This record gives sequence, structure tokens and C-alpha cells, in this order.
Amino acid sequence: MNFVVLAFSEFLNWVVLNWNWDALGVICNSILVFVLVVIFLNWVVLNWNWDALGVICNIILVFALVVITWWYAKKVSEQTELMVKDRERNKILEEVQDVLTPTILSLKTEIKAIQDNKIFWKRYPSWVGFDEKGPSKLLTDNKKDRSGAVKDIFRKFPILEGRFSSHDSLCDKLNDFYAKIESEVKTPELTERLKTLVKEFNESREGSYRISKEHSENPDQIFVYCIINFRYPIERSSDSPLPNITPLPNIIFWEKYKNELLKFRDTAQIKELDKEIEEVLTQLRKLDEELLGKIEEIREDYRVTYNFTKYEIDSE
Repeated sequence: MNFVVLAFSEFLNWVVLNWNWDALGVICNSILVFVLVVIFLNWVVLNWNWDALGVICNIILVFALVVITWWYAKKVSEQTELMVKDRERNKILEEVQDVLTPTILSLKTEIKAIQDNKIFWKRYPSWVGFDEKGPSKLLTDNKKDRSGAVKDIFRKFPILEGRFSSHDSLCDKLNDFYAKIESEVKTPELTERLKTLVKEFNESREGSYRISKEHSENPDQIFVYCIINFRYPIERSSDSPLPNITPLPNIIFWEKYKNELLKFRDTAQIKELDKEIEEVLTQLRKLDEELLGKIEEIREDYRVTYNFTKYEIDSE
């Protein structure tokens, strides 16, 4: 007998030390619920109105069907909403990647070019305009050629279309002003003077220190634009965006004859055009900064709403 008591005592000690009391609580509660259910069912068997029980069971069944139907409809609705949001997210991402981010980069480059006076205008064989870091239009001239993403952006934010158009109008004005300066500067007199100076320059030098034959025969294709864009710093740099000017002999030539050649733009009309250009550049920079702030705000709202990653909104 003492052995049994001792064994039971040891068992209780082991339970106290090792048992998972949370699990024990769950088990006890489950047993209690089971006992209550058994008691309830026993009472039902003895006392319940079975016709009433049938009605209640039908009501419970109908209620269960309603709940299941509601739950299924809710899940279908959630899934549909998720699919719609996913499609919408892809569409918004296209707006970000094809319109907003490229425009932000373009505006930042343009603002810096204006700040640093690094605006170089030139007449190319197929088009007229600024180098890749200078002012550039944000929209195509033909509205029909605009992408769906651009149209969606303008539909949601009508104010942007007006500002984009204002920006491009200022770019057109700049092009017109520079073209007028070109027509004033690029005269037969200047062309002859350039040829004379290039000849003198090459006669005093040898080999690779001379201006190339191609540039010697058509010096106005290079140095006229140095005269027009006199504010642009012509530097001895390998990463200059001006490939026709950067060969060292061309730069040395420009440094040597710059003061003389700039006299060809010293006219009343060109001075007036310079003032017009300064005014337009001031307007353009102000508009760029306002537009940049607005577009960055829109992109940030999209990023937060659709949980875009940094790489998704700007892969560079």
C-alpha cells in the first residue's frame, strides 16, 4: 500500500514538473465541453419536441447555406478585386516607367544644363536643336502619336498636359531665337575669315596638331556654333558632348581666335536675341522646377499606393 501511495506521489511530482499546462487546460476544457454536450443531448432525448427540433435544424441548415454562400461570394469578390488591382498596378507601373520617371530625369538634366550654361544649339543634317543635355521637348508634335500611358496621365492630371505644352512652347521659342542668331552670324564674310584663320593656324603646325582636312574645308560647320553658343564652356575634356569641337587642334584654334570671332555676333539684333533667350531660359527653369516637383509627388503617391520598389520606379 505504501508503495502505491509513493508511486502515485512520484507521478504527481512528475506531472507538476513536466506537464504542458497550456495543453492540459485545453484538454480539460474539451472534456468539460464534451460532458456538457452529452448532458444536453441526454436532456434533448428525454424532453425535446422533435417537430420543433426539425424546424430548428432546417433553420440552422438554411443559415449555414447563407453563411457559406456569403463567404464564397466574398472570396470571389476579393479575388476579382485583387485581379483588377493587379491589372491596374501594371498599368500604373507603365505610366511610371514610360512617362513619369523619364520626364523627371529629363527635367533634372535640363535644369542642370541651364544652371551651368551648358546649352549647345546646332543645326544637324536631319534636325535642329540642342545637344542631349540641353532643353528638349517632352511631347510629340502629333497628339495621335502619344502613347496610351501619356494619355492616361493627362486624363488623370489635366494640369500636366498644359504644363508639358508650355514647356515645349518655350523650347520652340529657344530654337527660333538660336536659328535667328545663326542667320545673323553665318555670313559669307565669316566663312572666308574662318578659312583664312584655319589656313594660318595649320601652316604654323604639323601633323596631328593641325585642324583636320574635313574641318579645314568647312570650318563654319564647327566654329559658327562656338560663336552662337558663346556661353557654353569649351573644355579640353574627353567626355565632352561636342565631338566635332573636342579634337585638341579645334579647341586650341578656338582659344586663340575666340575674341576675334565673337565680334561677328556683336550686333544690336543678336544682343536683343540674347536677352530674349535669357528670359526664356529663366521661364523654362522655373517651369521645370514646378513640373519636377509635381511629377515627383505623383510618382511618390503611386509608389506608396501600389507598393512599388525603388527598382520598379527608377531602374538606374
